[in-house]
Order: sequence, then C-alpha cells, then structure tokens
Amino acid sequence: MTPPAATAPPTSRPRAVGEVPGQSGGPLAAVRRLRADPLTRLTQLRDEHGPIVRLSTWPVSAFLVSDPAAAADALVSGHRAYAKGAVVRGAGSRTNVTQPLTYLLGDGLLTSAGDVHRRQRRLIQPLFHKHRIAEYGERFVSVTDDTAATWRDGQRLDLHAEMTEMTLAIVARTLFDVPLDDEVVNVVRDAVARNLPAARRAAMPGFTRVEQLPVGGPARRRDSREALDRAVYEMIADRRATGATGSDLLSLLLDTQDADTGERMGDSQIRDEAMTLLLAGHETTANALAWTFHLLGQAPDVAARLHAELDTVLDGRSPTFEDLPRLAYTNAVFSESMRLFPPVWAMGRHLVEDREVAGYLLPAGSTLVFSQWVIHRDERWWPDPTRFDPNRWLDGDEPGDTGQSGLAGGPHAPGRPRFAYFPFGGGPRQCIGNTFAVAEGVLALATIARRWSFTAATGDPVVPEPLVTLRPKGGLPMIAHLWR
Repeated sequence: MTPPAATAPPTSRPRAVGEVPGQSGGPLAAVRRLRADPLTRLTQLRDEHGPIVRLSTWPVSAFLVSDPAAAADALVSGHRAYAKGAVVRGAGSRTNVTQPLTYLLGDGLLTSAGDVHRRQRRLIQPLFHKHRIAEYGERFVSVTDDTAATWRDGQRLDLHAEMTEMTLAIVARTLFDVPLDDEVVNVVRDAVARNLPAARRAAMPGFTRVEQLPVGGPARRRDSREALDRAVYEMIADRRATGATGSDLLSLLLDTQDADTGERMGDSQIRDEAMTLLLAGHETTANALAWTFHLLGQAPDVAARLHAELDTVLDGRSPTFEDLPRLAYTNAVFSESMRLFPPVWAMGRHLVEDREVAGYLLPAGSTLVFSQWVIHRDERWWPDPTRFDPNRWLDGDEPGDTGQSGLAGGPHAPGRPRFAYFPFGGGPRQCIGNTFAVAEGVLALATIARRWSFTAATGDPVVPEPLVTLRPKGGLPMIAHLWR
C-alpha cells in the first residue's frame, strides 16, 4: 500500500491534537493489537494514517511519528523541546517519566538527561576518538578469529548465540580487559539474559512494585543485577588501588576528569557508564551481525560480491582498521542490514512544551515514538523497501556496481531526508559509540566472511522479536560453509 503524504498540507496554523488520526476500537483492544506484533502493527498504522498516529490516550498519551522531518526536529533542530522517556499518568494528577533501561543501566549516557547528560558526554567523548577505536580494531579481529576458528564445515550453529558470545568477548576485552572465561563475564551474561527481555515492560504501570517481589522472576532479576553491581564495583576498587593505567574503557573512565574543574567520576557514575557501554557494544552489535548473515544467506549474489571484495582487498590476510575505507561493499552490506533490521527498532521522546509535530499542535507531556523499523522501510524514501540491496549505499563508481538498481546514495541521496535512516539516533544524543559499533561490526563481518558463508538450517521463517533491541526470535539456526 502506498502511504499517505509525508507531511500534512501547509496550513496557516497547525491542526488540533484532537484531529490526529488514531487506532480504531477501544483502548484495550488497541494496546493488545500493538503488543501482539508491534512491527507489523506500527507499519500498518503508518500506511493507513500517514506520518502521525495516536497510539494511546492513557496511561501514556502516545503518538507514532513517521516523518523524517519531525525526527530531525526532535533529535537535532528542536531537541531542547523534547526529553527522553515516556510520560505515564497515574491515578489523579500523578505523572512520572519512565525509561525502560534505567533499572539496569542506572543514570548513564543512554538514560541521563539535562546537565548530567551534557557533562557525561563531554567527559566520555575522547574515549571514542578515531585513534582510540583504531587501537581496539586489533582486538575486534582477534576475538572474531578465535570464534570462527571453533566452527566446522557443515556445522549447524545458532548464529545469533555465536554472535552474542563473540561480541560479549569483544566487550570483555575492550571494556574490562578480561578474557571470556573470567567470572565477571558469567555475571554479565546472566544479568543481560535475565533483565533485557523484561526491560520492555519497565514503562508499564506497576513494574517497579512487581520487581520488588521476593519470589520468581523479579527475585532472580534483582539477584543478577546485584551480582553485576558487586562485580563491577570490585573491579573499580581494584583499579583505583593499583592505578588505572590500562587502555581498556574502564581504566579510561577512571582516569577521565573534567577539563574545567578537574573533577573525576564517582564509582556509581562509572558503574552506570560501564553498563551502558557494555549493552551498546554487546547486544546491539550481536543482533546487527546476526541479521547481516541471515540476509546474506538469502542473497547468494550479494554474498559472492562481498567475498570477491574481501579476496581483492585482503588477499587472504585478516582485516585491519586501516582497511575500513577500502571495504566499500562490506560497509554497504552492514548499513543495508541495519536499515532492514535496525538493532534499536524504536525510540521515545516526550514533549516538555507544546509543539507542532507533523502539522499538529501536540501538548507538553505527549510521548512520541519514532520507529527506525517503520521509517527505514518507507517506500517514499527507500524504493522496494524490503529488498536487501547494498547498492543503495554506493555511488555507482565501485567495481562491480552496474548502477542499475536506481537506489544508490544512502541517506544522502537527492530527495532522501537525512532522517530516513538513523540507526544510532542523531543530534546531541546520538549514540556516542556509533563509530565504535560500525568499526566493530564491519571488521567482524569481514573477518568471518573472508572464510565462511552461511545458509539457513531450516525452511522456517526467521521472525524478528522487538524487545529493547531487535533479536531473531528463538535464535538463528544456520549451516556454516568454508568459503573456497
């Protein structure tokens, strides 16, 4: 179905919030349909109603916004009128702002706001300068090579589980400077596995009270979080006692100080930032790589061209950080995978003041959902949107590019809005580790694909599971094949 126009027709004044189209049926039925299959339902609502749709009125006054110009306003030009999280209304006039990951990550960069966020970003930004990431490139490749060396030709693998363990090993090396078999990694693994799926429910009324129950899932999640805290605080204490002189991110966090005041971060803030970096560098990259190999397994022509580039550029050796600019098609494959299966599939903001959004005047307290899944698959910006075609990211001059797809140019193609593609967000709150994540993903992809290809192990469809991140539901069974 061709969606309605991208924005409301120009008017002398914005339309009233009561005129925003919404879901049919009662509120409970609408919520059930949305929770049953969020990806399909949000896409249907965009197709049926256009760039803005009311999702609910209580306890959250929420709107799906699928206009790249509105996303640009929220993330860049008008970002001060927006804040993170959803405004949840309780009984009477009580309201509170919820962020699903706060109970796991604390007050780190991903969840903090205002002066705290600005200060932390200023302190942490130097940790992600290009020369730092180049230092980590060798670790990315080394850990990936170790993982791939355990596979056998013809072996059936759960590739999502393999990528999850591999990226956990990479984060263990770069963040904590410990091997995968260190006890702290077992604690991290358990805490993420128990808490991340539950984080999707954290914005629901009553979640905090449920998590305080002394039995069942809440008790196990709480125990795992407490174990994680103990492990991280012990590492912080050890580094402080012995002197944080290493190049791992935890040591660098301990050594970071404010250029103006000389102030350093306290232990609790370092814990929160370490957990944020762990999740950002582990869960999201694992998902991105898993989806990439899933797509390559369905597109042998794309896989063949990828292998050809790796054979030419690498000539049998392992990739390095310096190879990244020369791996144009490898980068394109990874970008196209994140377009189709963005690791973070939706993000929320709420208005701190009345503001015009997509032609409507929305009141302060409104919660806006910007879905990368929906916008990345909008045929207005991405012709044949469900097609896996890395040519979209090339300029037509690369070897082997016939220029016949008519889809080239990436997010900067003429007529394609900047925020038609935003896997890492944008503006002052853009993911601080985006360059780290892309380098990690592309180097891991190149390291694996120069020797291995994968095909589906079954004929069953692979279904995306939209939790906090976008995982393949039930894993990703694939057969490994040595590339000859």
